[in-house]
Amino acid sequence: MNTTGFIRGYMSKGYDGERFLHHVAGTVQRQLQEWDEAYAVEVIKMHSYVVSVRNRDETINLIISEGLLSSLQDRSPYALDRYIWSALEEGGLEIRDFEGNYLEYVLM
Repeated sequence: MNTTGFIRGYMSKGYDGERFLHHVAGTVQRQLQEWDEAYAVEVIKMHSYVVSVRNRDETINLIISEGLLSSLQDRSPYALDRYIWSALEEGGLEIRDFEGNYLEYVLM
């Protein structure tokens, strides 16, 4: 999957936190679905945000506070993605071979 760092930079600065989180969650879902179409990513707003990544009978949930979201969004255009992918790896997800530059931006 491909991405454009220039455009993502504008999004990270111009979107409010919740909108940016939904955008990033959608991007994560599209990458996961390149590996397995059964993946689904959902963002649930509670006191904090819960990002739920499901694939058939497996679910990985991570909690992102508004403060953490704001901090990651301000840090760099891909810091939130990096945080989510790191949490997914810690939860047992294996990052597979990929095409495109999206995960290169995230993992560098």
